[in-house]
Amino acid sequence: MRGYKEEISIKTLILIFLIGLIGNFIPFFLISWSEQYIQSNTAGLLLSVAPIFALILSHFLTKDDKFSLRKLISILVGLLGVIFIIGIDTLINISSHPTGNVLPKFVIMIAALGYVISSILAYNIKNVSTIALTTFVTINAAFISLPFMLVAEFNHSSLFNFDSSLSLIYLGLFPTAIAFVLRFHIISKAGPIFLSYVAYLIPVFAIFWGYIFLKETISFDILIGVVLVLFGVFLSRRTNEESNS
Repeated sequence: MRGYKEEISIKTLILIFLIGLIGNFIPFFLISWSEQYIQSNTAGLLLSVAPIFALILSHFLTKDDKFSLRKLISILVGLLGVIFIIGIDTLINISSHPTGNVLPKFVIMIAALGYVISSILAYNIKNVSTIALTTFVTINAAFISLPFMLVAEFNHSSLFNFDSSLSLIYLGLFPTAIAFVLRFHIISKAGPIFLSYVAYLIPVFAIFWGYIFLKETISFDILIGVVLVLFGVFLSRRTNEESNS
């Protein structure tokens, strides 16, 4: 409808396939599987390793999103904020090894690494529009998912109803299609390191929505953590603006 005409090379098609595999199919599956065994706040904290991965890998895999002292400081400030939000006790529990929980926790960090690598790959694609990139990546991920879905449905067929269909439409539209358009736009404008800060914002939004919908209390430590996370994002954004000016 927008009239885009893309000239996509074989190299770009390979990158798009890898982004769909590493940044869509694998993380979606791993996180969904892991949260059957661990709490969502634990998953949120483990996803917070993403900026560390991004800081290291972007330095070696991109030409213009290099390591700097301010980026390191901004990431450490954000990480400290997450620790305040989640709490030291939760961090200690994550460090323990209760039976059956080690693998799901490790898998969450693998998913975070997949998000970071796919973001770096997308950052290196300069000649494709955000809409086209989102479209090709999600279509690739869907084709990759198809044989696994057929096997799963053959063994345990799904029973669709109105509520489940509505949920599928929501998941496909908002946290996938729209979110990926925004994701690739942010990558192109601010780089994969800045995008990785979404991992620090997950606990912030979890606290906010918990207060709004579940009447959960917000402690002083949580408020300190939110301020530190937002300050870390601010420092990272200032770093990107200075490097682009």
